[in-house]
Amino acid sequence: MLKRLVFLIIVVLFLTTQISFSQMFEPWQPIEEPSAGNFFGVGARYMGMGGTGVAFCNDAQALVYNPAGLAKVKRIEFTLGMTHQRLKNQTGYLNLGSYPYYQNVDRLQSNTRLGSVGLVLPIPTYRGSLVFGFGVNRVSSFDHTFKYIYSFSPTARPEAMELISESGGIYVWSVGGAIDISPNTSLGLSLNFWNGKDNYTYIDSLAFFVADTFYEINDDWEFKDDYSGFNLKFGIMIQPNKNFSFGGVISSPVWLTIDEEYSLNTDSTHSYDDYIYYIEETGYPRWKLTHPFSFTFGGAFNFKNLLLAGDINYTDWSQLEYREGYRAGLKNIDVKEYYRDVFKWHIGAEFLIPQISGKLRAGFFEDPLPFKSNHLKSDRRFLTLGLGFLIDKVMTLDIAWNRGYYDFEYPELDVKEKYTTNKIFITTAYRL
Repeated sequence: MLKRLVFLIIVVLFLTTQISFSQMFEPWQPIEEPSAGNFFGVGARYMGMGGTGVAFCNDAQALVYNPAGLAKVKRIEFTLGMTHQRLKNQTGYLNLGSYPYYQNVDRLQSNTRLGSVGLVLPIPTYRGSLVFGFGVNRVSSFDHTFKYIYSFSPTARPEAMELISESGGIYVWSVGGAIDISPNTSLGLSLNFWNGKDNYTYIDSLAFFVADTFYEINDDWEFKDDYSGFNLKFGIMIQPNKNFSFGGVISSPVWLTIDEEYSLNTDSTHSYDDYIYYIEETGYPRWKLTHPFSFTFGGAFNFKNLLLAGDINYTDWSQLEYREGYRAGLKNIDVKEYYRDVFKWHIGAEFLIPQISGKLRAGFFEDPLPFKSNHLKSDRRFLTLGLGFLIDKVMTLDIAWNRGYYDFEYPELDVKEKYTTNKIFITTAYRL
């Protein structure tokens, strides 16, 4: 009876501490909202140029980068895009010979998905431009993988393991339009409907001996979140001469509703009398969440066959707010404590080779995590390369490759964590 009581106490302690321990690397991880500050990238042309586009976009992806760019489209255009991502997570030692003993673990996740579909319809006008656009774009990715294993000595069997696997994302369905209000100035507006899913699986196990009795506890969480919401985006594009153009975008708050279904299954045993302790729990919470305003500004310089561009975006993620839902007030306190405001910056170049009707592209951008961290060694940075081709004067094919990375170091735990992503974007457009 005493052993059972000790066992039950251990189970309770495990359930109440294991998640916080397993995500012990950063205090913000238990309240991390995946839809915050997690832009995946849209359009091979723009992602080949470091994610720039605010000052020069002129196709269906203008709905994402700057709705005012729709005014530059002169012909009916249909766009289709695909994406592929390979995400690698490496967790393990910083140094050998410390305690506890973390094993080096690599996890790889690969996904291929629809990236974008768009239709642009210019309306004949006596003067200026009037253009409407419709599209769906995958703007956020929830893909994530993580695993660690540790032992109490370098030669002992693994004592604990944690595995996280997450997939999904958000698609934005947009309808927008743009007009020229002067020969050099265009205005655009889009209404965006957000829809997506997040599938999160969390598995951990703990095995140990107490007074010659072997204990094993296994924990399995599953979360399925459905996202829905909307926002507005207003853009302006100014081209004072043929060489320079400037753009600005204000994105309204995103009003999101998150419907969740979760399940917990825990089974625990010990070798004393094969006693089994089992917990099963389900729930269906709902939250209403608001993203903050976001502001983006960009400039582009076009000289002969060379286009240079740069964008900067500011978002204060500490203004993210849970309007309704379980523990919404406490969540908002955590947001103020751990979230931060961030500047994202992008630079890119495009060089036209007339002899082959092709374009070479390259770029770089930094996309800081929206959380405060004393352990962040390098923030999210991406190197981009791309190619573009004009086919039969009515069809374009664009290909881009992005390589990104960011990593953490925790000297007090002797743990390191590194993420590496390789993304491929393929976009084709047909113009009538």
